[in-house]
Amino acid sequence: MKAVVIFESCLKKQMDNYLKLRESQGHHAEKERHIFVSLDTYLYNTKYKSHELTSDVIDGWLSSLPKKLNSNTKNIYIVHYMQFAKYLLSLGYMAFIPEKLITDKTYAPYIFHNNELIALVKAADDMFTLAPEKYHYNTACFAIILRMLIGCGFRINEILLLKTEDVDLECGIVHVRNAKGNRDRLVPMHESLTGVLRLYAGSCIPKAERWFFSPGNSKPFSYSWARENFNKCLGYIGIEKPNLPAHSRNICIHCCRHSYAVEALRKMDIKGSDLYCEIPILSTYMGHENIYGTEHYLHMTTENSSDILSKMEEFNRGLFPEVSE
Repeated sequence: MKAVVIFESCLKKQMDNYLKLRESQGHHAEKERHIFVSLDTYLYNTKYKSHELTSDVIDGWLSSLPKKLNSNTKNIYIVHYMQFAKYLLSLGYMAFIPEKLITDKTYAPYIFHNNELIALVKAADDMFTLAPEKYHYNTACFAIILRMLIGCGFRINEILLLKTEDVDLECGIVHVRNAKGNRDRLVPMHESLTGVLRLYAGSCIPKAERWFFSPGNSKPFSYSWARENFNKCLGYIGIEKPNLPAHSRNICIHCCRHSYAVEALRKMDIKGSDLYCEIPILSTYMGHENIYGTEHYLHMTTENSSDILSKMEEFNRGLFPEVSE
């Protein structure tokens, strides 16, 4: 069990009260609490005593963040702080609100082709077959998790943190709770994938009561465990990661989600589906805030999905009427 984070700075009372307010509004307060650790530590270590957060203080805090953090990650800290600053302003304190950083748009995810996805699943199944008996359960879990990533476009943590009560095996629906943006959604699965999950749930392998997937210690599997197994599968099928600068995003398990989005839109195109009807459904299915989240995936994959991008551009042109001067 993780130790509770206790704030120590001059704003510890305000931080605690703010997080209690967030929790009362249905947000995951404990997850947000860890975001404020660096700000609290910075204020405490610099012996800052005022309840007023000036631009110099906030700039100093942001500069103190680890250099390895990319702009996207730093923006997560900034966005959470901005909400806290608005809370302080409502209490009558002065709190500087910074601009978000310009994010790195150079990342291009790897889009797996169908034959590569099939090979990845086979590699995961082979890992199960060849693993010593004591590792059979863990490798079986990963083989199922990989199928869910490929078949439904889940985020990996949405599966790792999935609770048993949120998997409806009778109807083949997964209830994702408190996902990115604190959004919930229902994700229907294909009957073949539902069948695999039924076999797993009905097996005699001991499982944790709370988590649908667990190594048996009353905790969910970790992201590092999933990443390690995915990297093994990549190696088995001969996909080599390019040499990139330290901390750069490389071929990773999240690329399965990108691949799902591209393939889903390509199938719509082949079927001649009406994008005005289908894209909002896909955005909701994948848990995007709006259709621009879905489009964002595709603009990072121009080389692999130029045909889909042209369709999206046609779709977006019709969203708003032209206004004559």
